[in-house]
Amino acid sequence: MKTFSHVILAGICLLAFSVLGFGQDSQQLASAEAKAVKTKAATPQPDSGNPFLLKRGDNEFGGWGGFSPAATTIFGGLHDDEAADRRFFLAAFHYGRTLAANNSLALQYSFDAIPVVVATGVITARTTVAGVTTFRRETAYGGGLTPLGLQLDFANGSKIHPFIHVNGGGLIFNKAMPIEDSGRFAFVGEAGGGVRIFTSDKHAVSFGVRFHHISNGNLSGSNRGLNQFVIYGGYSIFK
Repeated sequence: MKTFSHVILAGICLLAFSVLGFGQDSQQLASAEAKAVKTKAATPQPDSGNPFLLKRGDNEFGGWGGFSPAATTIFGGLHDDEAADRRFFLAAFHYGRTLAANNSLALQYSFDAIPVVVATGVITARTTVAGVTTFRRETAYGGGLTPLGLQLDFANGSKIHPFIHVNGGGLIFNKAMPIEDSGRFAFVGEAGGGVRIFTSDKHAVSFGVRFHHISNGNLSGSNRGLNQFVIYGGYSIFK
């Protein structure tokens, strides 16, 4: 749905602007600490030995997989009968880079490459007889990228980081998605949250829920979005 896609893009911008001041403060703090080091070289920086503290410039490499047991119509999009009997699975390679951080918050840019998407219950044809509509449903396969991502970690420095995130990108499928005249390409908008749990100083697992929306942005045919809540888990290595 085009309106929701705009909301996701606005959310990405809002999150970026909301932490802009935080990022600038972080840079000023880093500059002040650098000056302090020059005058007092023997004095260590605060939390320099904290193994769970994300720092500006840190890189994250990992992957995640998620599953949605059913589509939802609470935000519009597909009609109730069109949204029935659907399942959705996807797996992604994940990259993140810490843009700004302090002892409480860490802001990351994120990029996901999604080689595997499986969507069941996709409507490929429909027939209406005497006012009763029946659907032919098949399984669609696809992949894509979500290169527009921001994640904000809370409790930076603790072993458990709660976080929120927004992501945007696109997917392409082997057949029209989510209904017969929607076209094979779909824009993606995501927003959600979860927890990142460090198992060591360089390794972490993540669990969360993301609201996942796809629609064609009025590029072709019907623009009724597929909306679903995806439960996911992932693993990361930091360098």
